[in-house]
Amino acid sequence: MRKTWFLMMALLPTSQLAAQSLEIMPGTQRIFADVQWLKNLDEDQQWSLFSRTRATVDYEQQTNLFSGAYLNYTTRSGFGGSLIGRISSRGGGGDVGIHFFKGKADYMIFAIVSTAIQADWQVAWFSIMRFTPSLNRTWRLYSSLELFSNFNGAGHLASVQRMRLGLKHTHIQFGLAYNLSGLGPDYGIRDVNPGLFVRREF
Repeated sequence: MRKTWFLMMALLPTSQLAAQSLEIMPGTQRIFADVQWLKNLDEDQQWSLFSRTRATVDYEQQTNLFSGAYLNYTTRSGFGGSLIGRISSRGGGGDVGIHFFKGKADYMIFAIVSTAIQADWQVAWFSIMRFTPSLNRTWRLYSSLELFSNFNGAGHLASVQRMRLGLKHTHIQFGLAYNLSGLGPDYGIRDVNPGLFVRREF
């Protein structure tokens, strides 16, 4: 339990100083936390910096941490290029990719195909899709789907799916959550973690 509280406290300063959203998801297998931040760098909103830090701790006190920063140039069509730096519990590295981004009041789509800048060739797909239609003047439906897959010359390495379904009231979202992950060429499910989530936008 000490590691769980340490992990939560380590993320709180980031959420208060720079985050645009903080999500906490207690699940059946582990607790998941996610901090995201997006900053436009020019008046035309073509250059942007997106960062996220996510962490998990299971009930046997095993932790995992990932932090990534995405420098994006987006054309008016929604397509553009990205330069990515990342660090995690398993190491770090960099990627270059092509992304698509569109966002309105009730939906958002961000998708990127990237390749690692390293000797061993790898390619990854990452996407976040949110749909938040209005229910009345103060409430919205909140739904989110996040997909990640990583491949190299030998085939599939890892995949993650994160699903959220709930309600949004002002800056708070809450509801049901479902995280899945699989490793290896046969896409075998390694981890299933259903639970509840609370998300706060700043």
